[in-house]
Amino acid sequence: MGVTIEQVLALPDLNLRVVAGAAALGNEVRWVHVSETVDPTPWLRGGELLLTTGLQIEDPKQFGPYLHRLADAGLAGLGFGVGLGHPEVPETLLVAADERGLPVLEIPVDAPYVAISEGVSNLLAAERRDTIARAFDAQQALTAAALESGRGGIITAIANTLGGWAILTDTSAAVVRAWPPEAAERLPTLLPDIMRTRERGIRSSSSVIGLHESIVIHPLEARGRMRGFLVTAMPGGADDYSRMVLAGGVALLSLEMERSHAAGRQLRRLRADTLAHLLHGAVELQVARQHVVGWGLDPGALRAAVYLCDAGHGSLLYEQVTELMSEADLSGAVVTQTAGRNIRVVVLTDGSEQTGATLSRLASVRPAAVLGLGDVVSTEGIGQSYRAAAHAAEVGQVERRAVTRFDDLETLQMLLRAQSPQALASFVRRVLGQLQQHDRGREGTLKATLRAFLAHNGHWNETAAELGVHRHTLRARMDRIERITGRNLDSAYVRMELWLALLADGAAEPGEDVAGDVAAAPEAIPGDAEVIQALDNQ
Repeated sequence: MGVTIEQVLALPDLNLRVVAGAAALGNEVRWVHVSETVDPTPWLRGGELLLTTGLQIEDPKQFGPYLHRLADAGLAGLGFGVGLGHPEVPETLLVAADERGLPVLEIPVDAPYVAISEGVSNLLAAERRDTIARAFDAQQALTAAALESGRGGIITAIANTLGGWAILTDTSAAVVRAWPPEAAERLPTLLPDIMRTRERGIRSSSSVIGLHESIVIHPLEARGRMRGFLVTAMPGGADDYSRMVLAGGVALLSLEMERSHAAGRQLRRLRADTLAHLLHGAVELQVARQHVVGWGLDPGALRAAVYLCDAGHGSLLYEQVTELMSEADLSGAVVTQTAGRNIRVVVLTDGSEQTGATLSRLASVRPAAVLGLGDVVSTEGIGQSYRAAAHAAEVGQVERRAVTRFDDLETLQMLLRAQSPQALASFVRRVLGQLQQHDRGREGTLKATLRAFLAHNGHWNETAAELGVHRHTLRARMDRIERITGRNLDSAYVRMELWLALLADGAAEPGEDVAGDVAAAPEAIPGDAEVIQALDNQ
């Protein structure tokens, strides 16, 4: 509560007297301004106590319009000095003041205006000190709540401190915490305002002023990235106290969310290390099942998915995949691998069609990435599902499909399911071995050329355009490929065999590099709970 006209009226030794607008003595005074002009409104911002003697207004009839102009400008009150230009406050001014509900204080001739200004200034300073002290107490309560109950405690403390409600959301505006719980029902109507706030960025906030409450939307950020939103409501309008409380709440929530994000990074790295072993069957089945269950997955219904993109987009793709899984609340693990000039982002998650559709949406909006979906398997078939997903992604990249399901690739199913990974690797070495050796250290130039040539059904112009080379350069490369492999590319069978070998290359027994260290023995990899406990002890 700010300084009111009623408090100004009670200033000692000034003998101020209210002569009109007594019903509005609760108006808050922002500042004191002195003016003798007929129209001081260009110099007013609203909330002032204006002091005047009315010397410039000689016609009493002009005091009515004068008062209405002041009321329209949002004046908090008018102090009228008597005994100089006017022996008493003009009647027309009093009538207009009562009509507009604007308090008028009569100032005796011996009351110095500077004393009024100093008195209001002292009241404002005292109010400011009181606000800071109350906000400091509130900050301590918020900090205690954070230490005791984390994000949930902070949200409850903010709502109780402001006498309203509070909601914490994630970046997609889904409710994370709400207090009281029924406050979450208010969120759907605020989604347009939240989305507008999100578009403006992490340094902005929005206010929605209602008839009986004010709603404030604050973005929450950590390390320069948006982590969610704090949506709060309080009775009436926001004031300095509520703004200080919210500033502290936003800071604590951002710190808490960064701590959670750091824990999430540790968990993701742990899971990535474990998943890298699971994909190649390097973990005992019983231990593998324990990890899968610990990740919130059904060990009898798992699916591997492989996003494939060029190396320059790998880091961004990994961030987008992990963010998608977090926002969609998908259980599982993610690991990044290098595969030649490509990056694979491998996901192990549940085998539901809904999850498959969720993962597919990201590939649909990312032209630089394709997605391969493997078989739905039990724990012992994780490697099989992974190899199937990697094959599907390879086909999708060549044929420019955003999403490719291994279930739809019947020819590859017959080939791959009938052969062991070792047999496929032997087939690749037999067909592409000399070409692979020649390409070593040349970033796979000839293999990439062969892949593009076969994908375009031997059309020279389209292949040269994709590779960004002249047709003569392309012909020289194709001649070299025929010499190295000893195969005639005019043969449909040879092209089919080379195509299958290229698809199987690297996926039958992938020779990728895993992002991050995978130094722990599979049976010694700690569980999620151990990592969380270690973080809590730091």
